Amino acid sequence: MFRRALPAALVLAQPVFAQDLCPMTGDSGNCVRILACVGDQGRWFQGRAFGRGQGAVAGVMSDGATCVGTWTSRNWMGAGQADVACDDGMEVTVLYTYQDEYTGTARGGGQANSGEWVQVWSGLNLLDYLHAQTGQVLTLPCDFGNIPMS
Repeated sequence: MFRRALPAALVLAQPVFAQDLCPMTGDSGNCVRILACVGDQGRWFQGRAFGRGQGAVAGVMSDGATCVGTWTSRNWMGAGQADVACDDGMEVTVLYTYQDEYTGTARGGGQANSGEWVQVWSGLNLLDYLHAQTGQVLTLPCDFGNIPMS
């Protein structure tokens, strides 16, 4: 349903933790970091969301699967939806709520076609937020336990 080739401009040439998160846009206000827990076996996603009000999602799973999709804000209350498909066959719809639309700070979740639950965080200040939650910068606070992302 969401399968398509990853546009060359969205290819992740470096880890998402690099300082220059969005070199192809030159405008970090239109590009935010996304991190997600997938399932309960320590698998995670790192990527980026591009646009304002709606846009594209691109990233990779910790096991190397490439994922692309779209996202959109759904209403004035800060709710939204992202639909993502990965080249390993995983597809997921995530429902999220903005905490701060200006910085792209949002939190949400969904269920993949495999039945795995997905928890998602996004935002310009995401690593600072996660550090405050876990005390470890490269750790995701997943429901089943923290995932080290290294």
